[in-house]
Amino acid sequence: MKLTFLGTGAADWDINAYTPDAGFRRFSSALVNDDLLIDPGPHIFHFARCAGKPDMFENVKNIIVTHTHSDHFCPDTVKKLCSGGNVRLWGDRACMKKLTAAIGESAAAEIDFMSIPVSRDPYKIGGYNIWSLESNHQGDYWDEFTRLYVIEGIDPKDPSLPDDVICPADVRMLYYGCDSAWIPTRSWNVIKNMPLNAMVMELTCGTAAPNDWRIFEHNTLEMLELMLKTFRKYNYFSPEVKFYTSHMARTLHSSHDELTELLKPMGVTPAFDGMVINI
Repeated sequence: MKLTFLGTGAADWDINAYTPDAGFRRFSSALVNDDLLIDPGPHIFHFARCAGKPDMFENVKNIIVTHTHSDHFCPDTVKKLCSGGNVRLWGDRACMKKLTAAIGESAAAEIDFMSIPVSRDPYKIGGYNIWSLESNHQGDYWDEFTRLYVIEGIDPKDPSLPDDVICPADVRMLYYGCDSAWIPTRSWNVIKNMPLNAMVMELTCGTAAPNDWRIFEHNTLEMLELMLKTFRKYNYFSPEVKFYTSHMARTLHSSHDELTELLKPMGVTPAFDGMVINI
């Protein structure tokens, strides 16, 4: 299973100030393999153009939404991807509220939308089992449930094997957690027993924001370090689990290179736009 980071920044990044280097971050979004999009934000087509991949999203069949804040959910992006009915949008009913307000009732009604409540049980979405778990973050609507996701997928088969042969070793699991402060208890009680192979954890607040007020819905470096120590103390997840960060705020962090050195002793890699990991 492959994950491409289309954006790794929080909401304070300005696309008009774009520079083609690892130091610039678009709003956070990611692509699993080439068919599952996490967060249809406003910057994903900018990423595709800059990467020289204008057809990057042609194989997307499903979109999952963490929440409706404008840096994660763009009605124009949804309309462009979902027009024609070949792509399904999955998320909270808040998605449809925002879509209807932005593009009109008739256009929103044409979107293939599936409402999925937060649940301890997985949903079958395309070729994946996906757990939709609650995050600790406030969306645009009071009754909105913002999401963390666990995605279980099968790596591409060895072409020499018959189609009906599935090797258990090929099953891989990804945790994607932008945005959330900590991991809410009900979500933690689901993921703590999972053999996760990779965790993408939000790190909105860096060295410029110790003891910041955002701790009530975003992680700081101190919070990340404490969680990692706890994960390792109790040997949670897969023995080879790898840790990454995303959703870094422009005004609350130092440079990408400095963050890389800062996280290295913790065994964590900060993601950057265009980074590809094989899970």
